[in-house]
Amino acid sequence: MTGQRTRVAQPSSVAAVCDRRFFVVLLALLVPAFLASTATAGERSVTAAEANGTYRPVEGKSEIKILALGHGKLKVQLALVYEYKSGAGPAANVGDASGEATIENDIAVFVPEEAGDCKITMTFLPNGKLKVEQQGEECGFGHNVRADGTFRKISNRKPKFDDA
Repeated sequence: MTGQRTRVAQPSSVAAVCDRRFFVVLLALLVPAFLASTATAGERSVTAAEANGTYRPVEGKSEIKILALGHGKLKVQLALVYEYKSGAGPAANVGDASGEATIENDIAVFVPEEAGDCKITMTFLPNGKLKVEQQGEECGFGHNVRADGTFRKISNRKPKFDDA
């Protein structure tokens, strides 16, 4: 074997190659994590299973039923109640609305057909909660009846609507 030289890797060069490979693998794992945006309100996509169901506030008798229809649409039915005490005893004013809402990511917007300047925004939160905000006063509801509040899912079943 004349003219051929065998080169033996030095321990320091083997460690350098291993360190370089470790760094490349680590970089490949970390870069996507930093580039991925964190989901906040308005960015988290809600599945039909998450949306479908019946929601009620912690206190009160109001109820919201939601059914995902697909293609960014939800069937929504609101049965809202404002309870108060009158001279004759407990009383309540009510407000009902139903129709289709549009949903994008985790925010649904519902504009009741018979409403004037009414717009109801529903934000799907983790753990089966629904934050509801009403903009405008002309929603066709009874006196002091509003949709605002935080609702929690009480049923995951496909809701039954009054009109069906």
